Amino acid sequence: MAKYAILAYAVLGGLAGFCGHGSAQGNMWRLGGENGLPWNEATDFSLMIDDSTAAGALQPFELKPGENLLPRLGPWEPWRFPVDPQFRSGHPRLWTDINHNSIYQSTESALFVDGDPSTYVERRDREEIFYTIDLGTQLPVDRFVFTTPEGVSPESDEPFRPNYVLRSYSLTASQTESGVLEEELQRGFFWRGAGPCCSLGIPLAFEERNADGVTEVNFPLQNLRFFRLIAIPDGFTLLGDAIVTRSAFAEMEVYGRGYAPVATWESQVIDLGREVNFGQMDFAVSKWRKEGEQLAALAEGDGAVRAQVEIRTGRDDTPTAYFGFDDLGANVEVTKRQWDRLIPLESRGSTIAVGYRGPVVEDLENWSFWSLPLTESGQHPRMPWGRYMQLRVRLDTDEIWDFARLDSLQVEIAPLLADRILGEVVLQEDLQPQGRRVQVTTGEMKQYVYEVGGKFSSDDRSGFDALRVLTPAEAEFGWLQMGEPLAAVEPDSIVVEENGFVLFLPRRLSPQGDHKLRIGLETVLYSEAGEFGGEVFNRSEQSLLQKVEGGDVSEELGSNQLLVVASALSQTGVLGEVMAGAGIFTPQGDGVNDQLPISYTLFRVRQASEVTVAVYALDGRRVWQARPGTQSAGRHSVRWDGRDEAGQSVPPGVYMARVEVATDKGSEVIVRSVAVVY
Repeated sequence: MAKYAILAYAVLGGLAGFCGHGSAQGNMWRLGGENGLPWNEATDFSLMIDDSTAAGALQPFELKPGENLLPRLGPWEPWRFPVDPQFRSGHPRLWTDINHNSIYQSTESALFVDGDPSTYVERRDREEIFYTIDLGTQLPVDRFVFTTPEGVSPESDEPFRPNYVLRSYSLTASQTESGVLEEELQRGFFWRGAGPCCSLGIPLAFEERNADGVTEVNFPLQNLRFFRLIAIPDGFTLLGDAIVTRSAFAEMEVYGRGYAPVATWESQVIDLGREVNFGQMDFAVSKWRKEGEQLAALAEGDGAVRAQVEIRTGRDDTPTAYFGFDDLGANVEVTKRQWDRLIPLESRGSTIAVGYRGPVVEDLENWSFWSLPLTESGQHPRMPWGRYMQLRVRLDTDEIWDFARLDSLQVEIAPLLADRILGEVVLQEDLQPQGRRVQVTTGEMKQYVYEVGGKFSSDDRSGFDALRVLTPAEAEFGWLQMGEPLAAVEPDSIVVEENGFVLFLPRRLSPQGDHKLRIGLETVLYSEAGEFGGEVFNRSEQSLLQKVEGGDVSEELGSNQLLVVASALSQTGVLGEVMAGAGIFTPQGDGVNDQLPISYTLFRVRQASEVTVAVYALDGRRVWQARPGTQSAGRHSVRWDGRDEAGQSVPPGVYMARVEVATDKGSEVIVRSVAVVY
């Protein structure tokens, strides 16, 4: 059966795939297609994914008219606010309001969605006001059905129909969880006596005289995620509390048509069998449109469908870290098996003590972050080396009959170039910084020493002959030293990049050769901190990179890290070093000094900020403006050609060049004068 919706389970030992399952061929680890590992053998979590309709491929689940969606989903989460730390957004939920408690859901309510009309729940004189279904994601739906069981109540000896039919009800819906929470917080989950409590933002039906054993609500096809069926009270207790005197539900059903607008898939932890470097990712995507009962391939550029792939890599077999408590109440890391044996979170309240479960967090010490989404085959995510990896796929569509299909996926892998590649950076003027902390004044060009060393445990490591240096801003190469002892050598070649450069070395660092190198360079820091990253590779396999990690390379250098930070004497504002050329320019069309460069520096900009550059006359009139858009920390420049916003040459005279940057703390402005001369 297709994995239509959700399949989630614990990863016990990872999925071995380096040489097994026919998944690794040459330097590629393959998933799907003709020769790759089957998707269903690698699945840890899937949401609205169909892995069986097209052989070897993933595609979104198709909703078909007449097919109840709910039995396809699962497992159903019985908590409004799940306490299981392994709960993932996308798990379907079903909860009821019991005594105004929106958190707890009795397990018997799962009978509403099991697809079996012979199972039911009978209730009498209950204060339950509403039932909420979370599909886990938005889906194109157009019908909601709830049924009263057939037969006779064993408690009252009365036929369920019509005696237990829900006579008055409201059905509402929401596309997002924010819409659900807003209504709950506003109403406080209490019956107000002036209409149904806690209705959601999209009304679907309101009925006060329902007599149908099978109640069907039809509505226009639309993407919905949440449904709330509100049982309007038909009686009151002696204390005046609203109650539903009796009701019984056999099934709740949801129907739709078309393809899920978002489908996601996540792999198990994949054990590659040994430590490897990761290269580019290749994947094949095809685009389709369903026309009647036939599928038609979409041409390139047609269809509002998208596919993206992410990867993360690790050095142990789980990206999750589990904690308990010691006798002092401090967190202590434990194994998953040990954590399962501790007292559950929902049972301990605020207790912090030995024997109770502690937090569950992502293990960022041994695992990388997820890569940026890759939308085109052949991209390089630049992931750290590791023995393990996880993959994540997302398929999107804006049209209900269009979809993207991921036909195959492969990851380039290769043995490590060295067991570890360590690097450290210091100022050339201070090789042994106090506290191992390299501090520099922002905005000032400084000379640095950058040392890289390879650790080789065996002759099997191939080593490397190229180094990419990644600097906080533009950089200039100074010199290169290699050998034991270090001596000046000339690189084979240098390729300058936007933030750094690539050195092609005259000889390889390898187990049998040199083990370290040292370079000199110049660059500038514009932010509160910056990392001197690095990647090594062999020029014959430029896609298989190994990252440089901060560490102790040499006793002569004393930072043991790749990070530099801004000193206390650094620029405190965001905007600085605004210059308007030489202050005078002559835009008369002779090719000499015809344009005025207006340059500026952004400091400590954590997120890209909006920048506006304008020129004003002395009477305050704006004569010209440029909006470079959002810009990050660094040196920037725009050019003014001496014309106003109508394209006419401005008269000679003195003007004011104004640079403004908008930040979350307000705007900063610097003005400089400039003279226009003809």
